[in-house]
Amino acid sequence: MMGDIPATRRAVQINGDGSITVDEIPMPELGPKEVVVKTDVSLISAGTETNGIKGRRKSPVPDAAPRTSGYAAAGTIVALGSEVTEFEVGQRIIGMAGECYSHADYNVGQPMVTVPIPDGVSFDDAVMVCLAATSMQAVRRLDPDFGCFYAVVGQGLVGQFADQLIRLSGGRVAAVDLDESRLAIALEHGAEIAINPKEQDLTATLREWAEGVGIDGSLIAYGGSATEVMRQLSNAALKAPDGHQVGNMVIVGGITAELTGVPVAFGNMDIKPSSRTGPGYHDLAYHMGQDYPRAYVRWTTRRNMAELLRRVADGTFQVGSLISHRFPIEDAADAYDLIIEAKEPNLGVLLKYGA
Repeated sequence: MMGDIPATRRAVQINGDGSITVDEIPMPELGPKEVVVKTDVSLISAGTETNGIKGRRKSPVPDAAPRTSGYAAAGTIVALGSEVTEFEVGQRIIGMAGECYSHADYNVGQPMVTVPIPDGVSFDDAVMVCLAATSMQAVRRLDPDFGCFYAVVGQGLVGQFADQLIRLSGGRVAAVDLDESRLAIALEHGAEIAINPKEQDLTATLREWAEGVGIDGSLIAYGGSATEVMRQLSNAALKAPDGHQVGNMVIVGGITAELTGVPVAFGNMDIKPSSRTGPGYHDLAYHMGQDYPRAYVRWTTRRNMAELLRRVADGTFQVGSLISHRFPIEDAADAYDLIIEAKEPNLGVLLKYGA
């Protein structure tokens, strides 16, 4: 074991009433295969994290123990477990897992969810890849083809990343959202057209854009009710000669939907949920070093993250311009309130950690 390990760490905590505090808590024990990381920056998940906070604020549990939050961080390795050979003290990495990479100034990271940052990529840009890997897994399930037409509904970070990844795969993208500022950003980052369903008929606009015959697939990247959106996307889908809709509809957001007329209403479409960052996420054996064979599982969580970092490094995947706010960790409560209360337009919201 090498390097100094602090006894405590500063961490963002969610209390039983939904309030946010930054507290001094004990440092997790370092295992033989793990690394200690001094955090430079962490990324707030506007969906997963804030939903839990909203729930506690709506239905407080005063006696509930505070819990840490977050799952995406970037920083520098300062100590190694006794069996670690892959990493070095001083190495810059990103880490992605709620089990070990919370909003804290120090974390104890598990090896397969810890990925080296290429030279020339900043901590701020690198940490965005943690959430972008969720988009990549969803786009892999969408399976875009060169020259085909795809709608991405919801232009938060996951949707914005998906726009770019579909374009990198050769697909054509229609960005859909109710927020004009997010649509404008999408047009700068890969979307061919932008559609605000408050102003335009979603089905008609998509069909007209897709050469009058319909889109090849769609990706839903927001949380909330999707009953009407799924109906409109089904109506906009490409139809076979027998009249049945075809194509993939991928759902990566936490939606609710009341579907009627199934299966006829969706023809022969494939409706695919997409969870997390790829195979391996939440598998403790994988996290601790038991990789999935590349020949059988080509794109795991770690391989997705490494490929995205490579794309950031070569300039083909843009993330820095999607960072809207940076807060010091001491102001974490303000960062969460910005997102939850929608005080102003926001996308990537980062927490920064002092020396």
